[in-house]
Amino acid sequence: MIKIPTKKDYVEFIEEFTKKISMELPTACFYTFGSINNKNCNYGRSDIGGGLILDSGIVTPKNKILRLSELFSRALNDRGILTQFNLLDRETCRDGRFLSYTTDYTDWLKDSAKVLCGPNYLGEMNGKDFKSGMLNTASFNFCGPGGVRNALLYSLVDADNNGDKFVGKVAKAIEKVAKLPKKLIWLRGGEIIQSKTEARKKLEELLEDIDLTPVDEINTLLDNPQKLYDELSNQDRAINVLAESLESMEQMVDSYLRHFPKINERELRV
Repeated sequence: MIKIPTKKDYVEFIEEFTKKISMELPTACFYTFGSINNKNCNYGRSDIGGGLILDSGIVTPKNKILRLSELFSRALNDRGILTQFNLLDRETCRDGRFLSYTTDYTDWLKDSAKVLCGPNYLGEMNGKDFKSGMLNTASFNFCGPGGVRNALLYSLVDADNNGDKFVGKVAKAIEKVAKLPKKLIWLRGGEIIQSKTEARKKLEELLEDIDLTPVDEINTLLDNPQKLYDELSNQDRAINVLAESLESMEQMVDSYLRHFPKINERELRV
């Protein structure tokens, strides 16, 4: 039987998750938006919209994200509540290019979102309009609602609720990491390179200070579906693969922004 959450379930989830974040990650900003804030929530059907902003640079502490995922799963506790949370960091918010939000959306969040605990970092959000298709896709794959960051945030929630769904999300997430090099190359004036191996070599030339060995390991897994799903069938190994893949993606984005601090014509449509 489907569990239909009550108002009490919603209230208890928000209170428990907020309390745990305040205790264990006091410098993280946790906010909610939408119907849960404006007293228009249809308890039992409405999801809870919100997000977390870590007090970190682009390369985030994975142990803290995994702890957040654990607290998240415990607070949900089979209550049947649906959530749409997004995990961000302060540097991505400030730069804006790999933030998957437009200006009107960040303006709306600044006006309407409610910070439940931690410092208010919402004012640092720098939404960008008219992103090129390639940058738009890269930003969503990185830290959009269906991005690799969120895959790690939701990892224990998904693993506890549906093992097959969890495996599928991890597989899609690491594929997004493998596709990032060719997107970054194109954004700096290069051609689209279909070969993942060639794109990896080209990106290493573009970003001299980055170790792309993890990308090689991801490509090896993706080229061998049986090995991939054998690896992902073990929950602990799957979460480790996902965390390492996110680390690699963050390293690529961080290096890219340090090398190219100014926006170019391929990043924003004009």
